[in-house]
Amino acid sequence: MTPLAVDDSATFRRPGADPDAPLLLVLHGYGASEGDLLALLPHLGHDGDAAFLRAPLALGPGQWAWFPITTIGSPDVTAVQAAAEAVLAWLAEHADGRDVVALGFSQGSTVALQVARTEPGRLAALVVLSGFVMPAAQAGDAALAALAPPAFFGHGTADAIIPPPVTALTSDWLARHTSVTERSYPGLPHGVSGEELVDVREFLTGLDAR
Repeated sequence: MTPLAVDDSATFRRPGADPDAPLLLVLHGYGASEGDLLALLPHLGHDGDAAFLRAPLALGPGQWAWFPITTIGSPDVTAVQAAAEAVLAWLAEHADGRDVVALGFSQGSTVALQVARTEPGRLAALVVLSGFVMPAAQAGDAALAALAPPAFFGHGTADAIIPPPVTALTSDWLARHTSVTERSYPGLPHGVSGEELVDVREFLTGLDAR
């Protein structure tokens, strides 16, 4: 199998930023692109560098995916692992030895979680927005649980894409493998709200105090 590769065409280097500040790694959802979540950056309170990666599988003009859609919440393990390894390869080339905070939306959060499960300790923290964990047990799960990195899990009660049982499974998994802060947003569909951004900003700015 040919290794997947991601595109880092939306990487921001902030002049004067603290070189020791974590890199914010942002992974978009299915059928989107690296530009889909750019508008979130000014609201996150992150003053360091940020990288918005483009997923490796082309679906159509401006549309990309991290792995094929099969059953929501139960993706092909091999495909998710290939995407995670592509992200890890990008990190090895561009952020070797640097702290990284990963923010994933929907399918992108599955890949962010798989990165953490593949190399426990590689991610300093995780933000999971309207996303889900791959349910299959992984070799790195016990090591990740021992580290219990800080995580934020936000999801809406009106999400018509991620079924409630998948959200519940993800909530349980995060509680057992991370130090999770979870928020549920009444009426929020499969998206990100202003209220959620305030909570994410609070979580990210609070990481320094941990």
